Amino acid sequence: MAQILAVGRRLQTFRALRHRDYRWFWLGANAQALARGMQFLILGWMVLELTGSASRMGFMIFLYGVPTLGFVLFGGTFADRFDRRGLLMLTQALVAVLVLGIAALETAGLIALWQIYAASFVLGTLQAINTPARLAIVRDLVDRDDLMNAVVLNSAVMNSGRILGPALAGGVIELAGITPSLYLAAGCFGVGTVTLLMVRRVPVPTREQRSSILSELWGGLRYCWSNPITFTVIGIGFAFGFFAMPYAQLLPAFAKLVLDTGAGGAGLLITGAGIGSLSGTIIMASLGNSSRKNWLLLACMFLFGISLFCLGWSHWFWVSWAILFLVGMGSIVPMGTTVLQLSVPAEFQGRVMSVWYISAGFMFIGSYPMTLVAEYISWTAAFSGGAAIYLTVALVLGVWRPTLRRLRV
Repeated sequence: MAQILAVGRRLQTFRALRHRDYRWFWLGANAQALARGMQFLILGWMVLELTGSASRMGFMIFLYGVPTLGFVLFGGTFADRFDRRGLLMLTQALVAVLVLGIAALETAGLIALWQIYAASFVLGTLQAINTPARLAIVRDLVDRDDLMNAVVLNSAVMNSGRILGPALAGGVIELAGITPSLYLAAGCFGVGTVTLLMVRRVPVPTREQRSSILSELWGGLRYCWSNPITFTVIGIGFAFGFFAMPYAQLLPAFAKLVLDTGAGGAGLLITGAGIGSLSGTIIMASLGNSSRKNWLLLACMFLFGISLFCLGWSHWFWVSWAILFLVGMGSIVPMGTTVLQLSVPAEFQGRVMSVWYISAGFMFIGSYPMTLVAEYISWTAAFSGGAAIYLTVALVLGVWRPTLRRLRV
């Protein structure tokens, strides 16, 4: 019995949900994550149906990523200056309205490629401002001892969206068409906005009264550059985002053009990666406040890179699905986020998280060159080549340099 109780104390997977405000935030995040899991399959499939071109789909994703790089740093600064809950509510409500507008155009039969491109750019702008605040607010809602668990549960929410969102969107597209899937995504974004009304006790960030946005932005960048931990983790994140993670946005084209499957099959492939990510985050959440976060991060880095390299050589649907499960398990986002949030002072949280989120922006920017490589050389060169470059950077920053190997947080 004593052994069972000891295991129970260690495997406190949902410990952070004991905080009331975090519970409401987490519930709303589930709806928001479901919609975000749907958005790229829906928009990407719309482009593929209109053009039949992987590179044009990649360009749509590239347009989403451009404002991510341009505005995400300011989003982090806003998260350090203003009410984070209010910022989340505003940006999520605008996203819901935008997706609803696309659905109305599709219903009327007026949708055109340029409108999808424009909507992708605006969507990228709003979510670039939203995401740093979403990452930074977690620290405001839980105690320090529960922070790793809260971060991992937050990542589990995003991964559950990656599982259910694409599968749901693909199924709806196959059975009822694109228009109902757009209305469903808009409704989920709306639900995610409404639940934030129940989050009450979020402290307003403090700052020097005479500081400007630009000076605070520069201070955050200087901190990221000068601090060895942030430099190492964010450097690996940049390589992860630009050279490796674009695979996730290209899976609809990979499914349609290489594996010769429909929207439902594309959704299942994306779901496979999401199930792997969710499995990995549940394992991490069960570990509690582990003192070996650096080794967990290193293990994730190499599992992801090696699995993605193998994906480039697969031309069979279920083999690809199994590989994508392992790719998903190797996501560095949960542990990278945890290491940064435990290492960075509270006054720099929003700005450091915004720089960290730039790695996600590189994922969208890198989608276009990766689709060009896939279209004009091969999908093997696109996936395996990107994985090889990422693994090289991970070896240099994560293993050859001692910062991450010696880290204890």
